[in-house]
Amino acid sequence: MASRTSGDSGGGNPTSNWNFYVPFGEASASSPPPNPPLHHQQQHKTEEHAEATLPEARDTIKATPIGSVETDTYKTSFREKWTTFWSLSVPYFRENGEGRCLFAGLIVLMLLDSGVRVGFSYLARDFWSALGDKDIDAFYRIMKQFLMALLFLAPVNVFYRFQRQRLAIKWRKWMTERILRLYFYNSHQVYYHLERRGTVEKDEDVGIVDNPDQRIAEDVRAFTRYSLTLFLTIAVSLIDLVAFSTILYLIEPKLFLSIVGFATLGTIVTVLLGNQLVRLNFERLQKEADFRFSLVRLRENAESIAFFRGEKTEGREISDRFDRVVNNAYSIIGTMRDLEFFTASYNYLTWILPVVVIAPQYMAGNVELGVVQQAAAAFGHVLDDLSLIINQFESLSEFSASIGRLHQFVRAVKNSDPDLDDSAPLLGYPPGYNGHGSGASSVGKDGIFNNANPDTRTSPLSPQESIEKSIQLQELPPSANTMMASTFALAIKNLRLDTPHCQRTLIHSLNLELRWGERLLIIGSSGIGKSSLLRAIAGLWSSGTGTIERANTVDVYFLPQKPYCPLGTLRDQLLYPISTGHSNKLDEDDNDIENWQATKTAVDDQRLLSILKDVDLGDLASRIGQGNELEGLGTTLDWSSTLSLGEQQRLAFARVLVHQPKMVIVDEATSAMDVGAEERMYSLIQSMTVISVGHRPTLLGYHTKRLHLKKTPGKDYCECTVDDILSNPNSVNNEEVNLFFR
Repeated sequence: MASRTSGDSGGGNPTSNWNFYVPFGEASASSPPPNPPLHHQQQHKTEEHAEATLPEARDTIKATPIGSVETDTYKTSFREKWTTFWSLSVPYFRENGEGRCLFAGLIVLMLLDSGVRVGFSYLARDFWSALGDKDIDAFYRIMKQFLMALLFLAPVNVFYRFQRQRLAIKWRKWMTERILRLYFYNSHQVYYHLERRGTVEKDEDVGIVDNPDQRIAEDVRAFTRYSLTLFLTIAVSLIDLVAFSTILYLIEPKLFLSIVGFATLGTIVTVLLGNQLVRLNFERLQKEADFRFSLVRLRENAESIAFFRGEKTEGREISDRFDRVVNNAYSIIGTMRDLEFFTASYNYLTWILPVVVIAPQYMAGNVELGVVQQAAAAFGHVLDDLSLIINQFESLSEFSASIGRLHQFVRAVKNSDPDLDDSAPLLGYPPGYNGHGSGASSVGKDGIFNNANPDTRTSPLSPQESIEKSIQLQELPPSANTMMASTFALAIKNLRLDTPHCQRTLIHSLNLELRWGERLLIIGSSGIGKSSLLRAIAGLWSSGTGTIERANTVDVYFLPQKPYCPLGTLRDQLLYPISTGHSNKLDEDDNDIENWQATKTAVDDQRLLSILKDVDLGDLASRIGQGNELEGLGTTLDWSSTLSLGEQQRLAFARVLVHQPKMVIVDEATSAMDVGAEERMYSLIQSMTVISVGHRPTLLGYHTKRLHLKKTPGKDYCECTVDDILSNPNSVNNEEVNLFFR
């Protein structure tokens, strides 16, 4: 049988029909021994098949904890899988003209390749007939024709493979950029809400979505490559089926009828024996990711583990996860073993069946030797085409699992974006969508920006009811017009703050006004809801009711307890989130209006060095630059491990001085500093509007107002008390200290 692997798609070696001594393809490990003379149908594995093989999650750096629940996306019907495949595939070719042209060219090359292979079957017939008749002149004439055909076939094969790989790369680039835009480059911070849902919530529509990094990097690559391979394999199989079935029927009708029954029986048995492979391959991706994640956590927390001497505990956890990987692998190869008992026998039978049927006519002198060879070759082609599921079952099961994971992820992203409703294509945009809150943000009265973005996609309520049950965030105009639009930098009205899905009320009926230049300290016991309130003010949390009016997002800077240190130079750390590689000014299509050219920030290097001195990091640039401060600014290091937590927190305050926002939100961002360093950091931002969360009594001296959250006896939510801090900025009296710790 001429088995064409996934990715061969018409690129099969035409010389396999000639029975030369050395096959041009590399036999696969599962191939049967060489066929007897007159029926040499080599089974080879092309490099495209290797490229299309789905990932082993080897690049995954993140996974959900063991025990997380996923929807059984592999338990779907063929119709649902096809609908999913179509919804993921069509947008690229519908929107991208270059993709359509490349695809059309690929189809032309595929048709040329298929036509040449049909022609080779007739050359092979004449070749064997000339050998059987010992006709030297005919033999050499056919050899010349063969060499001339090769001059045409070789370029067709080369350009066919090149065109397919080029299209796969462009398709992957388009799909990855589209998913990243939906996931990352929009105003709704879908990546944050999806991550929160993946760790503390479950979207009932799609389940818990694990490993978004793997799905974007690996599943997209596998989907685009194998989608083309699968389509071309099916297309070539249909063309071959028509062409070689005609040849086979003209030679011997009995052969055609026998092959249809043989292939149908083989397909049914293969599906019955291998139906567990889809589930096992789906689980393999998750188990490999969990194992990888445990190793990454060990590397990232090596010091803490060493302090606790937790090697044995970590080793047991890693071993347990690896055991799950191994057990899954054993299940896969066990299922494959049972399947190959049948497929191996099936392949051996294909050697002899066509020869047995046609041999009586050859023995009777009714047909030539070349006709026997052509019948055997045509039989192999038709059987291969009809046995597509048998030959590709393992790859199809992996591809099916990949489709399910990618579709689950894209649906989860779509569900997290309130601008995308059910009418929006899976990878497409609805009319007017630009990823910046189109339809969700509007300018209200007094020039205030209304940015009500409740998560209506995952709410059981109607969109209007969901808006009424969500916190309404209103942003003032940015920059210069901010203080003219409102007297208050922050105004909270009738705020009720709930946990996700309204499981518990944290804060009830909070009203608060903070003028420009005032500094608010939020205090209370651990777990009472201080950080949750900051998330609501930042616009990351919408569970509850009420209204929050605050400065525009571009005028607000957030300082977390554990600063984020991006990949890049020391200069990048100071300028974050502005990149030194581009202007950070995007048009409505998220394209850099400066064409992504390197631009010099308004803050020059000398100013950056001065700011480092202000935050007690004056020697940092010189130290890492070996005495050269400017070289130190351009040095790239792993800053999270290079700097202590206290140094990282001071570096975060340096960013505030670089960007000069009108409002700073400080979430215990001085916890790793001593009291003296804390005082210096707060003195640097005294001219700004500040909202702080902290536990140190000394923080009272740096603020003008205090919001005290206290547990209410007999109720789940806390009591909110707002008052002015009357103490001298440089001293805190005992009464205030006592109030602080109540």
